[in-house]
Amino acid sequence: MTAQLRGRFSITKDFHFAAAHQLHSLGPGHKCARLHGHSYHVELLLTAGELTGPGFVTDFGDLAPFGRFLEENLDHRFLNEVLPCEPTSELLARYLAEWFAVNLEPKIPGRLTAVRVSETPTSRATFEIDEAGGA
Repeated sequence: MTAQLRGRFSITKDFHFAAAHQLHSLGPGHKCARLHGHSYHVELLLTAGELTGPGFVTDFGDLAPFGRFLEENLDHRFLNEVLPCEPTSELLARYLAEWFAVNLEPKIPGRLTAVRVSETPTSRATFEIDEAGGA
């Protein structure tokens, strides 16, 4: 007999896109105030208390619309021109969580718990969704 532990299941799915930005709010001597680009890495974290189908939090294929959104709206773009906020990794993570909550989460099982955005292999920002609900 095996123990039935209680808990939550979670999955992560990675996406990538390349884009440029400038952080105008920084002083003119700051390197990030200059136009520069990154190969962004975006990680979605989803959880569920119960699994669906053959044992999924969410079918990874059901997350493809998020990848298409990144490709069509952010990939090889100047983020200052397409985002409604200063294009920091922190604010980009929140923007992506909000898009996901409105456009994809109502159509899939599982719940988005966080979005992580990396500009470089050693620098990342995470937006965590509050348990109380929504981005």
